[in-house]
Amino acid sequence: MRELLADKFRTTLSLAGVCIGIFSIVAVFTVVDSLKESVNEGFRKFGSDMVMVERLPLEPDFDQDGRQRLWQYESRPQIGWQEYLFLKENSATAGQMAFSASFEMECAAGRESYQEGAFVAVDGDWRMMVKEKILQGRGFTSGELAGGAAVTIIGSGVAEKLFAGVADPVGKMMTVGGTPFRVIGVFAPAGENLVSMMDVDCVRLIPVRFALRIADIDSPTLKNRITSISHQAPEGRPEPISKEELKSELRILMRQHRRLRPAQEDDFALNELSFVAEQFQSVFGMVNKVGWVVGLFSLLVGGFGIANIMYVSVEERTRIIGIKKALGARKRVITMQFLAEAATLSILGGGAGIALVWIATLIIPDTLFPICLSIANIFKGLAIALIIGVVSGVAPARRAASLHPVEAINS
Repeated sequence: MRELLADKFRTTLSLAGVCIGIFSIVAVFTVVDSLKESVNEGFRKFGSDMVMVERLPLEPDFDQDGRQRLWQYESRPQIGWQEYLFLKENSATAGQMAFSASFEMECAAGRESYQEGAFVAVDGDWRMMVKEKILQGRGFTSGELAGGAAVTIIGSGVAEKLFAGVADPVGKMMTVGGTPFRVIGVFAPAGENLVSMMDVDCVRLIPVRFALRIADIDSPTLKNRITSISHQAPEGRPEPISKEELKSELRILMRQHRRLRPAQEDDFALNELSFVAEQFQSVFGMVNKVGWVVGLFSLLVGGFGIANIMYVSVEERTRIIGIKKALGARKRVITMQFLAEAATLSILGGGAGIALVWIATLIIPDTLFPICLSIANIFKGLAIALIIGVVSGVAPARRAASLHPVEAINS
């Protein structure tokens, strides 16, 4: 430490190189790991065996010229309410089944009106699509869903706009197209979510049978209409049903209901969240590689800085090295001494870089996902710094150990 402090400016420059390199690498590791955990947690909420019957596929479809064949899907019919009832009645492999239809309509409460977000009409096991916690009130009962009760569960953004200053909006009345309906629950604020079926903060969730009274949800002219039927394979059976069996049965039933001939292609899509998860994994890998490239360039500069300061240190202490060797110090002792100095220098720089990452995690707000510096990334950063220090110090240490005692003393 005394030798490192002898030239503070030179030592600081060397520390800065290692600090920037470790900061770059650990920062990328931290962001990618936090993002990955947030996305994986989102997919875990919905389950890995969920299959959605929708109009458009999630996976891009390209022609021979590399253009996406969106024109093929424009003529496809939307997934309808009657198709959901048909699947619900005839499916033998689906354990849970839910229907959702999203459409835009203006609603009001008193003098305030709300146009953002969408109405989402649901039926069946709707909780498999909306996992967010209900902060106030309750969810739908089976009787309300079956009878088409004029009730709704609203998002926090809707509650703030229509019922500003009201501590508990549950029980309050709203209107849509002149039809009154009652608030029975308010979702907890969800904010921006990486994995979500809908914008929960702006949603007005209603039973499908009530939606049929205020809008024609099967009409192709309804603005921004999105319908989806979600299924999950049942659990607890002696012989569990695979996702492929579920998809095969759904395809057969949908083709049967739409009376498609054997030669005709499917005019619907069976989507899985696993495809989206795989796309996220590829993005994570790409970001990791970019972080490694940036960090390694920075570490290269830091490594040269450490090698430089160690070479200078050997030149300045040549006489001391000669005296030590004359007194019996072996090459291994001299080598380990300079390697320890190089390792100490790199560990200090790495620790400073990790400290900067930790400070950044405290400053950056958790907008899309929480960012957390893990113990694994701390040890990974320190290990990389240690390796850089040892590798950079090998050549100067070997030079110091190879000095002849008499020549060193007389230098």
